[in-house]
Amino acid sequence: MAAFAALFLCSCADRYKDIKVTGVKLESIVPSSLRSVDAVLLVNVDNPLRTKVRVKKMMGYVYQNSNQIATLSSDDEVELAPKSMSSNRIKVRVVVDNALFFLEQFQNGFRPNYKEFTVDLTAMAGSGLFMFPVEKKNMPVEDLVKQVKSVWKK
Repeated sequence: MAAFAALFLCSCADRYKDIKVTGVKLESIVPSSLRSVDAVLLVNVDNPLRTKVRVKKMMGYVYQNSNQIATLSSDDEVELAPKSMSSNRIKVRVVVDNALFFLEQFQNGFRPNYKEFTVDLTAMAGSGLFMFPVEKKNMPVEDLVKQVKSVWKK
């Protein structure tokens, strides 16, 4: 019975891997302290499953050359309708781990090579009582930075 339950839970968790993030657009960004910013992301998601899915407890880390430099977090919960594509607004806080990071960047002319930056994200996804971790690793930051620059110009 325990083996059947474990197999069932693993197969359910694999279903959530079919959910795809098809796009992320930065809607706004506001400095909240010397070490953090609050941002609103518009995230486009394709849910091919036949069930409604809840996504919550989003957490992530920003890396520069494989060294962690910032933490992302969101308390927002998103509901994805069955067999649908949707756009979801998600509030995110980004906190830089090294308090001197921005000072170091300004000393270097604030021209970092964004190809050096990646993001790892995790969230809990599920329907009903069962929630499963979903991870996305090594996402490039370069495209998001281009969007940040366009928002700051407005």
